[in-house]
Amino acid sequence: MEPISIIVNALVAGASAALKETASEAIKGTYQGLKALVIQHWKSRSEADTQTKEIEAKIEAKLFIENLEHDPASFQKPLANKLNEIMPEPEAALIDQAQQLEKLLKEAGYFPGVNIITVGNNNKNTQIGNCNTITINK
Repeated sequence: MEPISIIVNALVAGASAALKETASEAIKGTYQGLKALVIQHWKSRSEADTQTKEIEAKIEAKLFIENLEHDPASFQKPLANKLNEIMPEPEAALIDQAQQLEKLLKEAGYFPGVNIITVGNNNKNTQIGNCNTITINK
């Protein structure tokens, strides 16, 4: 997966998980750290040659992330496009933070990833998915 996709996917999954009361402090902290790094890199990589332009870049980054938090389906692609424009090759610290968040989310069951499941002809009492519960009444 390309670096920008890793970052954007981690932001989307992190935003969703961080809003839940059950999210650990590690997830919430790592998500906040990723957001801060994105904003910092956004500001430093934009053509901000004056303090005013730096502030504008910071506000723009925050708005993109806030919009992503409220409506990921509509803002995931625009954020990815903007990040590709600003930082086609993100710094390792940013990618590492996104991967750390992804790891925490996977461990907590928030970021299931991709599962390939083959179900045979006899699929009686078969569950597909993550964190499922099944009750069988006899």
